[in-house]
Amino acid sequence: MRHSLDVSLPDEQAWLFGDAVRLTQVFSNLLTNAAKYTDPGGQIRVRMQINAGQAAISVIDNGSGISADLLPRLFTIFEQGKTTIDRGKGGLGIGLALVKSFVELHGGSVGAASDGPGQGAQFTVILPLLQSAESSPAAAKQPAAAGKPTRSVRVLLVDDNVDALHSLSRYLSGCGHQVQATADPIEALRIASGFQPEVAVLDIGLPVLDGYALAAKIKETPALQGVRLVALTSYGKPRDVERSRAAGFDIHLVKPVLLQDLDAAIARLTPA
Repeated sequence: MRHSLDVSLPDEQAWLFGDAVRLTQVFSNLLTNAAKYTDPGGQIRVRMQINAGQAAISVIDNGSGISADLLPRLFTIFEQGKTTIDRGKGGLGIGLALVKSFVELHGGSVGAASDGPGQGAQFTVILPLLQSAESSPAAAKQPAAAGKPTRSVRVLLVDDNVDALHSLSRYLSGCGHQVQATADPIEALRIASGFQPEVAVLDIGLPVLDGYALAAKIKETPALQGVRLVALTSYGKPRDVERSRAAGFDIHLVKPVLLQDLDAAIARLTPA
């Protein structure tokens, strides 16, 4: 689209543990949006800074800008079921909601800034670095020490958000766990019978059979009596925690869950 692209990266090496496919989608989406909302001949800049164990990557354009009333809602449009918010040339809700989801699954955050219509926009993704950022590439290929399991655990993941399911599965597999994942709670019961998971991580808001009912089915299956259960839910009030405990869950995690928190929960339930 005849834009100029200027990229500025730090001199020092920076390593993080992440899903390359999802992170590629994050920055592809931000760059595509920048190009879409910047007229031909406009400028797009990518800036990366390292500070306090974090990488801050900004995508900056001098395009159509974002109004002040839209800025606070940019990343929640998809959750609210609205996909037609306009930035002058078309809706952008779904893509940015997925960006937010993927970034938060990596333990990071994303924000947007603009001085208003016609003043361009800046989107900044902040991601935590591996503790061994100064170490060799071979060391950086491993998860951070806090996320490394003391032993490999058989984990069943059930979540009807397929993107989140794949990201969680890839992370736990990369940490050394044996993982089976499915978006279908009925299939989960079939998988569990043969896989014999030690831990089952269940989304509560599942179709057909919700997480509470699925937990009950697992608990009443003789061969699965020893399975420890982790609840994933968007609700974290005391009554929600009590309900999951009453349903047989050992740990209650609130979405968006940090990857290291999920790994820590599994380690707590399956001591060496």
